[in-house]
Amino acid sequence: MNIKISEIKKDEQKAAYTEQILRMLPDWFGIEESLQEYVKTVHNLPFWAAFVEADEGENVGDICVGFFTLKIHYGRTGDIYCCGVNPNYHGKGIGTLLFAELEKFCVAENCEYIIVKTLSEIVQNPHYLQTKKFYQKLGFVELLTLTEMWDERNPCLIMIKGV
Repeated sequence: MNIKISEIKKDEQKAAYTEQILRMLPDWFGIEESLQEYVKTVHNLPFWAAFVEADEGENVGDICVGFFTLKIHYGRTGDIYCCGVNPNYHGKGIGTLLFAELEKFCVAENCEYIIVKTLSEIVQNPHYLQTKKFYQKLGFVELLTLTEMWDERNPCLIMIKGV
């Protein structure tokens, strides 16, 4: 499988790829209001997308199969704002390739850390336990859990990685 990672500059493409991928991930992004907030907010953020070549019989051209987007806080902390990979492509290294591009960008921007927010393991949601393992594989460690960030039923785990 030939995977191409590209930085996306056009706002309408960022929004379209975000909505397309997040709608494939209802176990992670099943709250419509939150999904729409992600689609609306990615416009002004650095954004990378992963593409694979269409198979014969499908649309001509490349198909977006995942994305990562980033916010930078205080000029030194990269924050993975939103990311997702088509579930048919989980476990194929696409998230790792996308993160590598994001991390290179953070290095170029002189960031010292990268953080990510996800659902805490306190909830024991199997989908988010998988997500936590993915971030740990990338080198992230747990920083803290905040019940007041989202709500008590959805405690936010913040993970951190030095750049």
